Amino acid sequence: MTPETTEHRQHSQRCPRCGKVTTAPLPDGVSRSAFGPRVTALVALLTGCYRLSKRTVVGMMKDLFGVELSLGSVTACEGSVSATIAEPVTEAHAFVQASDKVNADETGWREGRKRAWLWVAATSLVTVFLVCRQRGKTAAKALLGAFKGILTTDRWDGYLWYEGLRQICWAHLLRDFQAMSERSGAAGRVGLQLVAATKRMFKRWHRVRDGTITRLGFRRLMSPVRLEFERLLKLGQRGRTSIAGSCAEMLQLFGTFFTFVDHDGVEPTNNLAEQQVRHAVIWRKTSFGTHSAEGSRFVERMLTVRATLRQQDRNVVEYIVHAQEAALRGERAMSLLPATGQPARMAA
Repeated sequence: MTPETTEHRQHSQRCPRCGKVTTAPLPDGVSRSAFGPRVTALVALLTGCYRLSKRTVVGMMKDLFGVELSLGSVTACEGSVSATIAEPVTEAHAFVQASDKVNADETGWREGRKRAWLWVAATSLVTVFLVCRQRGKTAAKALLGAFKGILTTDRWDGYLWYEGLRQICWAHLLRDFQAMSERSGAAGRVGLQLVAATKRMFKRWHRVRDGTITRLGFRRLMSPVRLEFERLLKLGQRGRTSIAGSCAEMLQLFGTFFTFVDHDGVEPTNNLAEQQVRHAVIWRKTSFGTHSAEGSRFVERMLTVRATLRQQDRNVVEYIVHAQEAALRGERAMSLLPATGQPARMAA
């Protein structure tokens, strides 16, 4: 592949009377940047979707395509794409906040060498990301907005403000129970029983998933299981055992443990959000976060576009290129939402 370079010369003329300089306009669809929509999109994709460093992108563009870039040009390309996809990402965020079920999670991040957190809110077809300096309820409210559906999370207290239905992730609970089981004495015995009860519960849930028992049958089987978990947690709370505090906290949230039993379409784990945030965690380990708020907005938007389009089996590369071409024509980028009249799959 070789780059195609088109030179545009804009003639300027100074008026001999008033001294005003008039410059010929560029043709429609031509950017004032030195790079066209495909180069700009490719650079942003290499950093934002494929996690390459800016220096690596500079070398790659020169070695593969003969296109010479500076580090500043890479940042400029990122900024251009970030502005182009801002409106569709905002629309996607509103879609998630209006959904009936959301999985939410957060992971560490850095912005300007200061501690920050990357938040994710995932539905089955749209996922959005948000970088915040806070990890508490202020950031969680910024992520979820007026969401009133069923929220699946871990036990982090940043979600305690939420008054709607909530499902606590059983994968996290199992890890907590496993840690309890490794303690000595009565605490360890209670932990072992909680681990065994959790594994039995998952076996029954898997039978629901493979269709060998009905939802109604599962609910009936889970009635004594709920009582067993409550009894074990109360047992662990008694006395001065090392797990008393954890058991007390779990009992306060006990009403959120079995939402998946009573409501169809709710999973017992938060795997959806954790799978979506995994790509960002790997990116963080190689990039160490972002240097500025503008960089964080680029990260949020590119992660949102990548995750959402992959969920809908749409081509990320073509979407970004089309978005850049639309911006040059003064048009809005295509929506990230499903069922909006856009093709289900864009050509590769």
